[in-house]
Amino acid sequence: MYNIKFIKSSDYEFEYVRSIRTAVFTNEQGADALTEFDTYDGQADFALLFDSDTPVGTARVVRLDKDFKIGRIAILKEYRGKGYGAVIVCAVLEKAFEDGAAAVYVDAQNYAVPFYEKIGFKIIGDEITDRGLPHIPMMIEKENNYGEKE
Repeated sequence: MYNIKFIKSSDYEFEYVRSIRTAVFTNEQGADALTEFDTYDGQADFALLFDSDTPVGTARVVRLDKDFKIGRIAILKEYRGKGYGAVIVCAVLEKAFEDGAAAVYVDAQNYAVPFYEKIGFKIIGDEITDRGLPHIPMMIEKENNYGEKE
């Protein structure tokens, strides 16, 4: 059984966020450790996903004027394949739309583009590099009937 808690970087649970992101992005994927934690972390809301009482996933959502950007979505390797990626992305999307977002952006790692397309994101730009990893800019708009699929 899972549950999601929203936190800030000033909350003690942010250490779980640090641990998960370091394990997934820095240790597993080789992302630049010096740029993994950035200025967005100070202003973001973080979703922390728990499997029972164990923190296993995280994502952040940042307000950019009237739009929002989600990112740093990570699920610990041993908990993948349970649908937790979609659960946490949908949780941060719901939060962004509830907070007034007209659109939500994500820079998706190239391999994850089909995952985001299934949720309703569209590609909006060419490949970029973030923390040494290739990403594709994507966007979903509230008017695209987000949340009304299936």
